[in-house]
Amino acid sequence: MAILELTNLSYDYITKAGRVHAVKEATASFDAGVVYAIVGRSGSGKSTLMSLMAGLDVPKSGKILYEGTDLAAIDRDRYRREHVGMIFQSYYLLPQLTAAENVELALELSRYKGNRRERAGEMLSLVGIAKAQFRKRSTEFSGGEQQRIAIARAIAADPSVILADEPTGNLDNENSRNIVGILDELAHRFGKCVILITHASEVAERADVNLHMNDGYLRHGA
Repeated sequence: MAILELTNLSYDYITKAGRVHAVKEATASFDAGVVYAIVGRSGSGKSTLMSLMAGLDVPKSGKILYEGTDLAAIDRDRYRREHVGMIFQSYYLLPQLTAAENVELALELSRYKGNRRERAGEMLSLVGIAKAQFRKRSTEFSGGEQQRIAIARAIAADPSVILADEPTGNLDNENSRNIVGILDELAHRFGKCVILITHASEVAERADVNLHMNDGYLRHGA
């Protein structure tokens, strides 16, 4: 059974120019242990689709199933807290906190019951941040390192679904390859379902499955 399923999913929103049909009858299924890339031009509906999958927005029609259960029947806050990790282009680390504290805060918000400091250290080590750097403020790191910390924060509570919105958008080629390598490992070694939005062809080529979004419609292939 797919870990995440979309069935005839649609979503509209209103702007000054009128109603925008951002997602139109999207149907897809996503499995654990697989990296998916959703590609498409700006304004095609990719980010809106990701917001729906994250439970941040409610679809106008259609269903999103998590492990066979409709999100409409699930506490969305709990769903996001326990089952979804999100990674963004702009990192969104808290600048006044250290690398470890950023991860520890995510664990606190997710109500993690174990040793948060120990868990934060494990996750930072997993993504290649040295122990000597754990107590450096996030602003002291390079862009590539900040994205690694953001990934550690996203996976700290052990979510089964990882949603990444242009995770390499602010990075150079080498750092982009490194970040994609981490996401690949999370899927193939740790069994996570990794779904990333990207406009970069070299990133999409490394995914296991490509889906293309155009004018709100989602389909397999480029």
